[in-house]
Amino acid sequence: NLDIENVTRGKKVMVMLYLDFSQDLKEEDAALVKQVVTRSTESLFGIDPGSTSISFVTADGTLDKNSQTPFTRARVTFFILGSSEDSIALRKRLLELASEKIAKRLTTYDIAFTMPEPTIYVESPVTI
Repeated sequence: NLDIENVTRGKKVMVMLYLDFSQDLKEEDAALVKQVVTRSTESLFGIDPGSTSISFVTADGTLDKNSQTPFTRARVTFFILGSSEDSIALRKRLLELASEKIAKRLTTYDIAFTMPEPTIYVESPVTI
């Protein structure tokens, strides 16, 4: 068994954010959400576009305790790549701005949702 040390000082951080939709999303709406998320993040330097993953789960519970309507939760996963803590911090900030852009675009399509806090950041090993 051989261990290889990462001497590149490269860092990779997995970022997970959630979007909670107040209704059960139709297939067309889910496709639109995927398109908006992808287009809002594909031009950001330092976000690995090939690793962006979006999955949808319809929950039997509700977002509002007074309502019986099921809701859909989207989990969006990105990988941020950088060489230092400063570059990772910059990319995290860019991702926050992209989240705001996603929110504005989905609002223009009348898709109601909330982004529960916090966004989750997990450091991942860099494969060489």
